[in-house]
Amino acid sequence: MKPAAKSDAEKTRGETTRSEINAAITRIKAGRPRRVQPGRKLSVASVAEEAGISRALIHNSHPDLAEKIRADGGTSVRTQRDAKTEEAKEARAKNRVLRQELSEQRELNRALVSRMATLTLELERYKQNANSPKVTEISHKR
Repeated sequence: MKPAAKSDAEKTRGETTRSEINAAITRIKAGRPRRVQPGRKLSVASVAEEAGISRALIHNSHPDLAEKIRADGGTSVRTQRDAKTEEAKEARAKNRVLRQELSEQRELNRALVSRMATLTLELERYKQNANSPKVTEISHKR
């Protein structure tokens, strides 16, 4: 049978500290810390600050929790790194597509500039021919 849970008054100082450390770990992992800046990575320093205790107390009195924090922090760092890597891959793929689109648009622009230059020259020739004495204007009867 499990022993009954102790009330806050019955807990020793060490047990109280342990529960404060666990609560601080939970709050930081959940992204809802009370004392440290949200988004701060899980570390012994951030947990100590969140719990309102020293880092040395965690290391000296609760080495198992210090190891848990280091293990969980490493996992969160890996998770963050993997997320950033995936984000970078997606950005590179999007960049590749946009560069291809830009290249196609530049080629289209070159073709349009060339066609416009040809039409401008043709228009100038027509204007010169229109002013020639050999050209007569034909009027349309309606």
